[in-house]
Amino acid sequence: MSQPPPPPKDGGEISIYQPMKASVIIPSKGCTYIKHPLLALRDQTLRPHETVLVVKGCDIKEVEDLCRKASLSCVVIEQRHGFFTHALNLGKKNATGDFLLFTDDDAIPPPKWIEKYIRLHLAYPRAAGIASRDIYIDLREMRLRPTPDDKPPTKLYRWAVRPWLERPHPLLKKYRFGVYLTKNLDIAYGPFIPDRECFSLLFRGVNMSFKASGVHDVWFPEHPLLKRAPGNEQYFALQILLKGLETIYVPSNPVLHIAREESLSRTRNNQELRLEIEIMKSLYKQLLAQFT
Repeated sequence: MSQPPPPPKDGGEISIYQPMKASVIIPSKGCTYIKHPLLALRDQTLRPHETVLVVKGCDIKEVEDLCRKASLSCVVIEQRHGFFTHALNLGKKNATGDFLLFTDDDAIPPPKWIEKYIRLHLAYPRAAGIASRDIYIDLREMRLRPTPDDKPPTKLYRWAVRPWLERPHPLLKKYRFGVYLTKNLDIAYGPFIPDRECFSLLFRGVNMSFKASGVHDVWFPEHPLLKRAPGNEQYFALQILLKGLETIYVPSNPVLHIAREESLSRTRNNQELRLEIEIMKSLYKQLLAQFT
């Protein structure tokens, strides 16, 4: 089975008698773009219970002023040590909502982003993690730009070549149409990404959500040499699978992602990146050994 069962037409029902609380977690280094997601959260059809901002190298007072102007209940945490995944763990640790939604400081969630995620989680009770995609937006020209996932050669490769050359790890066959790990523990994107709903490890950290009850003991990887921690989302998802729960991908709840040269979780040092990938593979291996 490659696809989760279809949800009700309008997703799960949100009860006014038992309101669902959503915590939105945003890490930021420098806070240059952070006003964009805050203004977008202000305009949500279902407002966040709280917005947890984990900031590094930012003017705290300025961030608090932005929260106030956006009429948001913010928890602002200054990150004093550690790298990117430490910021994610700090945000998760301090969030109190029933649902935890993660996005980046250069992302713009559409007005129904929170509402759609909650409906999806209610419709898929066994899915502790649900992720969607991002779409690039050029703020200078105010136009949308395709991501690498949207390019025809990429889609053709995922449909015609990858299923034969990059087979999934035996324990992840159910996830072969989405994001999965290969037998060599490389991250691979199957043919349903980015256009179709499917079982999938988490797609990208810029747009992912969780049932708090399903991930209370799940954490992002931290290591002295992991600055970017590429594949940290997949590591998080593997822990969910170990608990007997599921993660899925849906294309229907995208965020706009500001197109810029550098971001919080990227690095240009290829040697450093290769080392981090090897460290992540060793961590994947330790987790997968627990499946047997």
